[in-house]
Parts: sequence; structure tokens; C-alpha cells
Amino acid sequence: MSKKAGFGRLPPLSALRGFEAAARLNSFSKAASELCMTQSAISHQVKLLEDYFGQPLFKRINRKVEVTDAGIDFLKTTQLTLGQLQKGTIRLEFFNKPGLVVLYTSPPFANKWLNPRIPAFKKQHPNIDAWIYTEYSQEPLEHAEVDLAIWLGTGDWPGVTCIKLFSDEVTPLYAPSMLQAGDNIVSASDLTRYPLIHDNQMSRREDWYAWSLAMGVDGFESAGGYNFNDSSLALDCALAGQGVVLGSVLLAQDLIKSGQLIRPFSGGLMTELNYYLVFRPDKLDNPDIRNTAHWLLNEFSIAPP
Repeated sequence: MSKKAGFGRLPPLSALRGFEAAARLNSFSKAASELCMTQSAISHQVKLLEDYFGQPLFKRINRKVEVTDAGIDFLKTTQLTLGQLQKGTIRLEFFNKPGLVVLYTSPPFANKWLNPRIPAFKKQHPNIDAWIYTEYSQEPLEHAEVDLAIWLGTGDWPGVTCIKLFSDEVTPLYAPSMLQAGDNIVSASDLTRYPLIHDNQMSRREDWYAWSLAMGVDGFESAGGYNFNDSSLALDCALAGQGVVLGSVLLAQDLIKSGQLIRPFSGGLMTELNYYLVFRPDKLDNPDIRNTAHWLLNEFSIAPP
């Protein structure tokens, strides 16, 4: 039997279940009983594989069979393959779950803003199950299995509706535990006594140097400290009392409100990029998706379209 290149180099897939059962049970008759097939059908499936590989997978001894070394090796591959297919099938069933709404956003937004609000959302909409899918990349929604996206950008994605959620700013933030007894931060120059935490997320241009220029601070040493490419991890570092982060007011609002992070200055540096609710217009025809979108907009005091 000829073997094609690429995915063409595959054995007869329809024969895998019969082979797996026969090799695992070391019996064609037991495999037939387990799969509700005839013994001859199991034998035929095994023969298809043996013809494909050009070597026996079973030794036939009188009326008994015994798996060969090659058969044992291929049994492991077959079980891994069927196991992966079974997992994939179960995942696909989740897509048909009634009330499922897939939210596509970045890990920092999901971690610091969205997750803390999911219990309140669930209480308000008990029949809707939010599946939060996180990724830094922003794949086009035209063919994506995504219902609503919350993306950081300028709102110019083509072919979709984009609604700005918040005009964000970055500002110095620190945990109360960072300060020693008698310490206080009242001016920008006071920050030089503490490690700076840098959020080096590729899409964000507002850094400590830009902040110091905007605040008119001369001679501000902004290079040292801790560096992260994840806004959420940078905030966590500040929460641990490791230094002062130039953090997003939107992502840190709950932490500021609860007193876990201190905002020493009222002013901040407005960000070039902001979070938008992004979706294909036809998605709102689904009442569950529409209700989820309206809930998100309401959280930002925005009237739904």
C-alpha cells in the first residue's frame, strides 16, 4: 500500500479502535465483545494495519493471538492518539453548551479586572456561563470561535464594532508594607529611595522615563528595578511590597479601592492604548451574548448600542 506525504502517511484510522482493543485485551473475541462487533470485523481491521505496515502486529498461535513487539509499540501510539481525540471531542461538546459565552481578552485584564467581577455577573445572569479565553495576540474575529473580545488598542480593528470602555492612565502605586516606620511618599523625588517596577508590555509606551518627563521631574533615575512583560505580574510585585509600579489605574482600581495599593499622586500619564469591547455586529443577535455585552458596558457606565 502506497504511503503519501504529510498527513497522508497515516494508517487506516477506522482500524485503530479494533486494533487497540484486541492488543490491550490480547484477544480478538474479547475486543469484538467490547466494541459490539464481530470477530471477523476485528480481524479485518488488524489485517488492514498489518498490510499497511508490511509486518505482523499479532502472532497467531492456533486459536490464540499474541501481540508482537511492533504491535506493543504501536499500541502505545494508538492509545495516545485515541486519548487525544477523546479529549478533543469532549472539548468540542463544551462549545454546544447552552448559555456559553466566550470572552477573549489579555491575561492582565482577565486577572485583575474581569475575574473579580465574574461572581456578580453569574449572580445577575445565572443561565450564562462565561468562558474566559486569554491571549496576548489579537486574532481576527471573522472566523474565530469567540463571542466578545476585550482588547487593548486604538479601536481601529476592521470589520467589527469597537466600543471604548475606559480612558486609562498609569500612575505610581505601592503597597503599604513597602514603607518602613516613619517613611512617606509625598513627592516624585521620594520614589528614588525605592526599587521601580517596570511594566514592559510590548504594546505600552508609557514608562517611568515618560512619566518623569510628564511630571517635570529632573534627574529621575528610571532604569533600575524589576522588569515584567505582564501588567498583572508587575502589580503583583508591587502588592508584595517589592517596589513602586507605574501601574494601570483600570487594572489596579480594585486594589486601590481596597487599600492594598496606595496611589500617592492624583495625577497620572494618560495611555495611548485603551481597552475596547470588540465584537461582530451579528453576535448580538444571540440574547446571552447581548446580555453579556450589556453587562460589560454597564460596568463602565456606558449605554448599550
